[in-house]
Amino acid sequence: MEERLKALIQGGLAANRAKWALDWKAQGKPVVGVLCSHVPEEVIYAAGMLPWRVLGTRDENVASALVYREARSCMCCTHVLESVLRGDLDFLDGAVATNRDQDLVRMYDVWQITGHTPFYGFLHVPYSDGRLAEEYFSREMRKLAGVLEAHGGAPVTPESLCHAIDVHNRMRTLLRAAYELRKRDEPALSGAEALGLALAATAMPKDLFNSELEALLPYLEQRKTPVTGSGPRLLVSSELMDDPSYLEVIEGTGAAVVMDDLDIASRYFWEPVKTDEGDAYDALARRYLYGPAGPRMWWWHRMADQVVDWVRDFRADGVVLMTQIYCRPSEMWTPFLMSRLKEAGIPAISTVREYTLTNVGQLRTRMEAFVETLAGVS
Repeated sequence: MEERLKALIQGGLAANRAKWALDWKAQGKPVVGVLCSHVPEEVIYAAGMLPWRVLGTRDENVASALVYREARSCMCCTHVLESVLRGDLDFLDGAVATNRDQDLVRMYDVWQITGHTPFYGFLHVPYSDGRLAEEYFSREMRKLAGVLEAHGGAPVTPESLCHAIDVHNRMRTLLRAAYELRKRDEPALSGAEALGLALAATAMPKDLFNSELEALLPYLEQRKTPVTGSGPRLLVSSELMDDPSYLEVIEGTGAAVVMDDLDIASRYFWEPVKTDEGDAYDALARRYLYGPAGPRMWWWHRMADQVVDWVRDFRADGVVLMTQIYCRPSEMWTPFLMSRLKEAGIPAISTVREYTLTNVGQLRTRMEAFVETLAGVS
């Protein structure tokens, strides 16, 4: 079972992700690239298409993308555009983005101009809450269904959409169960492994992912990961961090990353769609608006409270904030969260990172110093 677990984790990593999309296409079914966690994957799945989360190239050379993009802009978007220009994503039948931030919008504009992908979809995600925001976002999802149907997707019926919601809710339940096992004194998964599982869920057909993780949960319940050290327990918070190597560096100091606040991990799956709330599109709109949110949303107090709650629930001794360089929403959010953590008496450290893993020695030194500080406090 250990080898089966490793295979599932590795299936979501950058080197292996395309396999699932290519297998899906071999069955004559379309693949749609997803560029933001606010894109409702259920609508794509209900149209008979594979929602496949787009990651950027791991190559540090992004010269082609920098022809179009300012060097001091979101490096995740730059690395994604580099993948587009190299033809790495030419297997996609479509791509869907949102107005998560203007860096993503501008990158997506260039992607469309290059014509590398047959069709494009775009959702305007409200920045605030309330009934008007819910109704607007629900209409945006209905428009997305129309775009998918017009470009080879099956009709999105109430039945197919409800089935898609059930499948995705099952994925969320299974990942939540795996994360619960990280609360133990000896967690069942390292932080890097947990992120790997979440990444697999963003690349694989959901029913296949669900069957694999469901089969592995009994094994995880009795597993003690050999990776996690005996040092302090940490929560790691970041945006657009899809490289488990960062967590491996932190855990290499002897710390245990027992929880994350990541848009592509915990925030991706934490809250289910509440199927007892009437219309399926309206229920989806509420889930994608009110689930654990990122810095682009306006309710920062609720977001900070969620992090504090996770710290308490997973018995973390401290928080590591890893702000991606030139990610403007995160740069504004980080001081707010650091202040809230200080008020709550939670030790925290803030550091800036690249999209790809670089400056490993410097990162390790900072993490070692933080871990030593926490060990001295305890």
